[in-house]
This record gives sequence, C-alpha cells and structure tokens, in this order.
Amino acid sequence: MKMRCILFLLFCLLSFSIHAQSILDYQLNGSKQGKTLVDLIQEIEENQDAKFFYLNQWIKNISLEKSYAGEKLQDVLSDLFRDNSLDYVLMYPKVVVIIKDPTKDIQKRETLIEALMSGKKVETYQFGEDGDTPTGQELTINGEVIDWTTGEALPFATVSVNDSLQTTASDEQGRFRLSLPPGSYVLNFQFVGYNEKVLDLLAYADGKLFVELEKESVELAEVVVQAERTQDLTKSKIGRTILSVRDLKLAPAFLGEVDLVRQVQTLPGVTTVGEAAMGFNVRGGSVDQNLILYDGMPVFNSSHVFGFLTAFNPEAVSDVSFYKGGIPSEYGGRISSVLDIKSKDGDLQDWKVNLGLGMITSNAMVNGPIKEGKTAMAASIRSTYSNWLVNAIRTDYADLSESKVDFYDATLKLTHLIDDDTKLSFTGYSSNDAFSLEGDTTYRWHNLQTSLKLDHQFNDQLGADFVLGRSLYGYNVENEDPRQASELSYRIAISSLKSAFHLDKAAHKIDFGWQLSHYLFKPGTLRPTSSESSVANVQMETQYSIENAFFVSDEWDVSDELTLEAGLRLPMFFSFGPATIFQYQEGGIKQVSSITDTIQYKGGQLIKSYMGLEPRLSVNWKFAPETSLKFGYNRIYQYLHLVTNTTAVTPVDIWQPSGYYFRPQRADQVSGGFFKDFNNKAFGFSTEVFYKYIDNLIDFKDGAQLILNRHLETELLQGEGEAYGVETSFFKNTGRLTGSLSYTYSRAFRQIAGPTRSESINHGRRYPASFDQPNIINLGWKLELSSRHFFTGNFTYHTGRPVTIPLAVFGYDDNSVAYFSGRNQYRIPDYHRLDFALVIEGNHNKKRKGKGTWIFSIYNVYGRRNPYTIFFGTSSAGVPEPYQLSIVGTIFPSVSYNLKFE
Repeated sequence: MKMRCILFLLFCLLSFSIHAQSILDYQLNGSKQGKTLVDLIQEIEENQDAKFFYLNQWIKNISLEKSYAGEKLQDVLSDLFRDNSLDYVLMYPKVVVIIKDPTKDIQKRETLIEALMSGKKVETYQFGEDGDTPTGQELTINGEVIDWTTGEALPFATVSVNDSLQTTASDEQGRFRLSLPPGSYVLNFQFVGYNEKVLDLLAYADGKLFVELEKESVELAEVVVQAERTQDLTKSKIGRTILSVRDLKLAPAFLGEVDLVRQVQTLPGVTTVGEAAMGFNVRGGSVDQNLILYDGMPVFNSSHVFGFLTAFNPEAVSDVSFYKGGIPSEYGGRISSVLDIKSKDGDLQDWKVNLGLGMITSNAMVNGPIKEGKTAMAASIRSTYSNWLVNAIRTDYADLSESKVDFYDATLKLTHLIDDDTKLSFTGYSSNDAFSLEGDTTYRWHNLQTSLKLDHQFNDQLGADFVLGRSLYGYNVENEDPRQASELSYRIAISSLKSAFHLDKAAHKIDFGWQLSHYLFKPGTLRPTSSESSVANVQMETQYSIENAFFVSDEWDVSDELTLEAGLRLPMFFSFGPATIFQYQEGGIKQVSSITDTIQYKGGQLIKSYMGLEPRLSVNWKFAPETSLKFGYNRIYQYLHLVTNTTAVTPVDIWQPSGYYFRPQRADQVSGGFFKDFNNKAFGFSTEVFYKYIDNLIDFKDGAQLILNRHLETELLQGEGEAYGVETSFFKNTGRLTGSLSYTYSRAFRQIAGPTRSESINHGRRYPASFDQPNIINLGWKLELSSRHFFTGNFTYHTGRPVTIPLAVFGYDDNSVAYFSGRNQYRIPDYHRLDFALVIEGNHNKKRKGKGTWIFSIYNVYGRRNPYTIFFGTSSAGVPEPYQLSIVGTIFPSVSYNLKFE
C-alpha cells in the first residue's frame, strides 16, 4: 500500500510538471563519453542547479559508451536504462528520481497518460493469462497495419514498443513481428499522413494484431499531412522503389485505366520508346533485360493491346517493389531491373467486392473468408470493349477502321493458414489478347501461370518460403488470305522450384536459398490452314534448358549509422538436346553458304553449359540526421535473349536461350547517391549516378530475317554496351499539395565490332541504342482539395529516340535502292505530354457498406502529336519522303467509376 501511495503521488506531481521546461531537456556536448553515470549526474547538479535522487549501487556500474553529442538527457537515460529495471520520474522541472521499475509499469503508464492527454486513440488488447508463458521464454506478436478506409496494407509503418524498448517497421505487405518477454507493453504505430495509434497490450501468450490507421482529418484552412511516399529516403536501399497501389489509382491514366507499368515509366532512370510500346527501358537496358515477377513467377509479356495497357489488374495487386540498382542476390536472370509484383491475399474476416467501370474496360474483384480466420480467396477479372478506340485511330501507316481488339486478365488466389507459423497460398493468373486487321491478320498472345507457395516460421529467428510454379507464354499469328492462309505459333514453358530461408539474428539479416528453372522453347511452327494456301509446313526444333542458382546475402547493421548488405549468387545454365548444330567454315563469315557440317545432339545430351559468380554489394551510411550516402554494385548474368529487329517489342518476337553460339549477357553496374530528408521527411532530395557495362549483348544484322530461321546465328551479332547517367529527384511529402520532380541525364551505347565488316555494325564504331534518350523530366503532383477530392497530374518529357533513315535513293536494274545512314544516327522529335485527373472518393464513413470513386481523366491535355516513328515513302520525283506516325495524336478525356462493398 505504501508503494502504491508513492506511485500515485509521483503521477500527480508528474501531471503538473511534465510540460514545464525541465532538466531532461539538457543537451550533452559529447565530452562525457567514457564517464560513469554518477559522474555525469554530479556534474549536471553542480552546473545546472538540478537535483537527482537515487541509490548509488543501482547506477555505479553504468557508463556512457557513446558520446551522445547533441542528445537530450531524457534520451540518454532511456538508452542507458533500456536493458535493466531502472527508470526515472521527473518530480519538478529540475528534480529527477531514479527508481526501480522491473516491469516498466511506470514508464508504460506515463506513455499512456501522455497519449490520452494529446488526444491519441488508445486501444487495449490482452493475449493469454499471467503464467501461460514460462518465465525467461519469449512470446511472438504478429500483426498487420492497414488503412481502415481501403483495407490496403501500409508498408514501412513504424512500430515501437514502450517508446524505445524495441522499434521495427512493417514490411512491404504491412506485416510486422515482435518477440517479447511476457508482460505489459505500450505499442505505438505511426505512418506518414495517418493518425497515430497507441495499443495498451497485456501479452502472456502469442497473438495477432490487426491495426487500422485512419488518415488525418482534413480542413481546407489547415495544412494536411498526406502520404505520397512511404519510404524513408535515408533508410531505403539504393536503387529500390516501393510503389503505392493507392497512389497508382489516383494518378492520371490513359482512358482512366490505372496502369502499373506506365507508373514505373515515370521513375527516374526509366523510359519507354513511346505509346504502343510494350515494356520499359531501365538505365540503358533493353526491354528483355527487365525481370517481371508475379507472385514469384516470370512474366514474358506484361501488356495488353500492343502496350496500351498493363496486363495486371491493379485491384488484384498487393504491393510492388522495383529494383534498378543494388539488386539483392535473391534475384537473377535479367541484367537491368526487377519488378516484383505480389497479388492481394483474400480477407480472412470480411467479404469485400470491388467493381470498376471504364471507357474501355470493366473489372471486378471479390475477396473474403471461405473459413473465417483460416482460409480466404481473392478473385479478379478484367475485360475490354475497346474496338471503338482502335477504330478511331487514323494513320497513314495502316487502316484500323475495321480492326478488332479483345483481351482479358484474371487472377485467383487462395490462402490457408495451417497454423500461426505456416501459410499456404495458391495463385492462378491468366491473360489473353487478340488483335485483328480486317481481312488480313489476327494476332493472339497469352500468359498462363500457376504457383503454390508455403511460408513457414521455424522459430523467432528463422523463417522460409517455398514456391513451386509453372509459367506459359505463347502467341499465334493467323493469316486469313486464302492464298497464304496459315497459322504461326510460338510457345515458352517454365517450371520453377524456389526455396528461400530468412535468418534474423541480432544485427544480421541473412537470406539464402536455391532456385531451379526448366525451360522449354518451341521457337515456331508454321502450318497452312486452307487447301488453297501456298504456305509450307515448317517445324522448328524444340529447345531445352535448365537454370540453377544458389544465393546468400547478409544485411548487417554495423551501427545505427552504417548498414552493409553483401551477397553472392552462383548461377549455372545448361542447354540440352535434341538439337542440330550447324558448323561453319573456320575463320569465315557465318552464313548459310558457308555451312560445312552439322552436329547432332541426342535428347538429354548436354550441348553447352555456363557458370559465373555474381557478387552483390550495397552500403548505406547515414552520416548525419536524415542524410545518407549510398553505394551499390551488382554483377548479373542473363541467359535468355529477346530476338527482335524492331525498336518497340511486339508479341511476335522470340526468345533465344544461350547455347552453342549465343553466350550469356553479363552486366556490371556501379551506382552511388546522396539522399536527404528535410523537416521530418516533409521534403526529400536525392541524386544518384550510375555506370553499367554490358558484355555479349545481342543486336541484329541489317535486313535480318528472324522468324522461323534455323540458322539464327547467321543473323545476330554479339558485342558490348555501356550506359551512364545521373538521376536527381525532389519530393514534397506533406501538406495539401504533394508531388515529385525528377530529371535524368543518361546515355546508352552499343558497339558490335566483328572480325569482318559484315559481322560489325556501323563499321565497328560505337552507336546509340534505339532507346537512348539523354534528357528525361517527370513531374507528378497531387492536390488534396478535401478529404475526398484530389486533383492529380503529371508531365513527362524526354529526348527523341534515335532512328536509322535513308539518305538517298538510286536506280539499279529498274529498281529503287535506298542508301541508309549508319545505325541510329538521327533522332525523331522530342516527346512530351501533360495529363490531368480529378478523383472524387465516396463517403469515408466506416459504417457505410458501399464506397464509390469517380475518376475524371484527361490524357495528352494539349493534344501533342508525339511521333512514334518515322516512315519514308517515295515521292513523284523518286526521292525519299518522310512522314511521321503518331499513335496517340489527340486529347483523350475519360471517366471511370469504382465501387467497393465491405
């Protein structure tokens, strides 16, 4: 009873003195390092007219191991008392009592009082009863941080225990994990732009928390905090960006269609060759050098309608990670970037329905519990009625007035919690496209993926995930002309097994694992489809390959200021028969006329193998508050090559595995940067430089015939390339107006210098890559008019890409023959575009089941006729006459509506 009276008196005195200027605000100058706490207290008492009450035996062995320069006394004491049963109470502004508080109950009560006095929301949770967990044994608290309005995960939310006892952050899916001794705790949850939440937790057994954070309330006359960027610039890894699905949905989009890949294209160092172009180019890399993963399985074609739309429904996407430098050793097989997309899990508690209606597509998303708290499903489908759009396009290049477009994509995900430490999930994904020119040709391409993933936590430190999956990609080209009626088909099939282990021990986070992929390539089959057809049957040989890799990495927190991540990946690639390999005249040019022999490989016989070490390293040095320097290096081998002779990738391009004649590409990239946050992350600035060298890249000979070519090595050449540049970005993260401005200067060059002129390009001299665009500017903003109304926009500019043009025409045997410039020696006009969007969200009342969102969007506001490419015809005078093809040469307004039921 006596102790309770003393504690009550302490809290009463605390409530009167807590807000006064106190001795706890005294800042250390860094000269006390090495001294004992007793010496520090005596010095403060003498110089600051303060008084401390304590028992000498409690603190006589405590010393200041760090300088604590510029830190307040309260933070120093909290750090020194972190691992013992001591605590302190401020009696008066200059009177401090050091007490024994083994359960940290006083500290907890003080935290809760401060939270309630400041108007923070406090909730109480209890797991188990006192005694459920033996003394000395830790329990585990798993949790998930989500937006209470949308239900979407909040990645990298800050989670702190008893202010500073333990601090962590939610992962990319909003999940976190705490290991604590049984007892009483205060958990604090913070996320930029959201109200802080405090939990009063009694934990005597393992438990799971679902923490819903509410956005800060908005009044037009006030400054509002808004989460535009969820990452701490100074803590995030070099070259890594986490894309917010919510922000993607608010951005202006072509015809109101939210497009994941188009948003990637607005990032520094990323560009595209124009509208109707599939994929994207990263730091001087070609489209095939980007690894796109959907729930761990590779995607070979990520676009609908020849690049107008992305093949992923944003409603089915949970989170997106993008790497362009410092790529972790877990990833391999592509030398420029990684786009890792994870699908959304079903809700284990409630059913939710999302419906979307746009000008060219409609979509539906349903997710909810099959067995509450145990098994859930999430299913989405999107389809189109976009024929009117293609029919409206007018161009001199082709008549599209009678063309037809059809596509769909669908995702099904089933999630089952086997127990608190084990989760099993199945993902099925399918997309299908068809595009036809009336009376001419129909193009069809499709993706089909299935994957099974098992996540298991062996103990508090060791976890693992295992993925077994299969991915199929293929296309068909159907010619309907009776005289040439035919069907060309192409297929790729990948079967993969992956295992990854994650060890979190003290200052080290160690990842290691193994990946195995089996590739089956059907390079092409051509067959006639009518009795009148003159087309012959052609059957290309099936190709078989295996890619195997081991990887390990260690993220080491050397200190609070320095983090190192070092990794090593060992990939191995094997090409197998059956196969027919052509031999060419030694020392001569590879051409059909110089074939001297063939080598026959039987089924399963090894044709060629490759192996190479891939070191990875990234360094983050936080040398000043909110300021860091970062460095990254990675070496990556790429064993699959996209074979194309067009600037923009098309669905009918082919992939060629490394083998007898084609060596794997290898890239070495070095990057470094300066990163700075200002005013508690209200503003951010970053600048990053990079240099990339590529060996064994592939380019085509002039006039190359690539489809159904049994002698592909006679049409392709391998050489080297380099890219370098600087990327600078400025962010505004708080207030009603948020946004970012970035400028990138980068160059990308190729050099193919063979032993002869016919095996070289541009006489062996260096030439710019077809996607070399030195200057790129991207401006994006979001103006919060109210809590439910947003005005968003973006502006993009980049230098026109290089092209090869005819310089002259001369006659030869009554034919006109064009004389072309060197490869990529001229450029088309610069590209620039402005987009607007007005977003009107529905009522945020949590009790309302249906919530609707209107998006009014204008794409290409000032109707810029951006050139896609330049064509040349022959004038009446017999000289080349250029004309420009613009895919989207006018303003495109649109409206879409999305309705969510919860």
